[in-house]
Amino acid sequence: MLFKLAWRNIWRNKRRTFITLGMIQFAVVLATFMSSLRYGILDAQVENVVGGYQGYGAINDTSLLKEINIDCTVPFDDSVKTYLQSKSVIKAFSPRILGVGMMTCGEKFKIARITGVDPALEDSLTHFSSSIIRGRLMSSTGEVVLGSRLSKRLKADLDSLVFVTGMGYHGNTANMLLKVVGIINLSNVEEDKRLAFVTLDEARQGFALYEDVNQIVLNFNDNSKAGSLVNELKHDFELPIQIYSWNELNESLYMLVQVNDAGNVIISSMLYFVISFGLFGTILMMLAERKREFGMLIAIGMKKSKLGYIVYLENFLMGIIGTLIGFSIAIPLVYYFHETPIGLTGQMADDVQKYGFEPTISASMSFNIFLGQALAVLSITLIFSLYSIIRIRSLNAIKAMRE
Repeated sequence: MLFKLAWRNIWRNKRRTFITLGMIQFAVVLATFMSSLRYGILDAQVENVVGGYQGYGAINDTSLLKEINIDCTVPFDDSVKTYLQSKSVIKAFSPRILGVGMMTCGEKFKIARITGVDPALEDSLTHFSSSIIRGRLMSSTGEVVLGSRLSKRLKADLDSLVFVTGMGYHGNTANMLLKVVGIINLSNVEEDKRLAFVTLDEARQGFALYEDVNQIVLNFNDNSKAGSLVNELKHDFELPIQIYSWNELNESLYMLVQVNDAGNVIISSMLYFVISFGLFGTILMMLAERKREFGMLIAIGMKKSKLGYIVYLENFLMGIIGTLIGFSIAIPLVYYFHETPIGLTGQMADDVQKYGFEPTISASMSFNIFLGQALAVLSITLIFSLYSIIRIRSLNAIKAMRE
């Protein structure tokens, strides 16, 4: 009965109801859209650096955390492969040999990171074949795939010959003559400027590392839980060889994520503060317009507690309706900006690229964002609706009817 009465009361004054619903749905859409953009930027930063090349986990020597050193190795034999394949949480893995050398093409030369990989395993991990913009992946020794920005700096194109010289395993001299068979565009700008990929066999011969590898990179079935999954696997290893999550391998990026998380909390708090005033204003408007009505109902014998419950139920229903409408508007809006990222231009784009990120802003489609913002706005609405109960309990019926 009370529910039916509250539902009818909502639609007695459609103008007031639509104003309240409009405020609630606007709050839901604004809070959801702003949060999805903030978390979308954060997810893109992590994906550019971690998902594009680094990986969400890695098995390597502890010394490799400080600097890349080809002398820091880990075994990669059949027993290691069996172990990695037996772990259901591990989706893909790829062994890598990490070398550094001077790469020369004609009169141009640059310091490059020569990365030896198994093309099939690496592609299952990073899907880097989809990032090839010209040519193909290397398939045999004597072939190399260059990052697009590195190729421009060297002025090297397909079929160009490049010569690499550097330090090999245990002080050996590394010399490789390679033919460019592919150009790859890596999402991480800094990596794109210095990475060159060769086959694992080529790297073994060039750097004289005929056994073991420098690092085994991992991806998990649920990369969002990489930290906890790595902690569960740590007991399988003993120092100096250990398994690390991406935040341990890249502390600077992890600190950036933490700072952004703190910033998101502050910005969300400010946004909720503004939204709260708007919602509270609509509730005050409703109480002021219906003050005479409340006075008459109390005068004819309705209990204040029951009247307050009905009004609170009205606000609850409007909160639910407004939240659902806002939810239905926010989903296509966020989806559009998720599929069509906002491109940055000018100085802002240059500044973003200096940190190794793509100059785009895309929205996150995480369901937790939608649910969290909708529940937050609904909770704010219900909390401020308690004020209507307090006002009704202190209402003087005679004075209310005179006013």
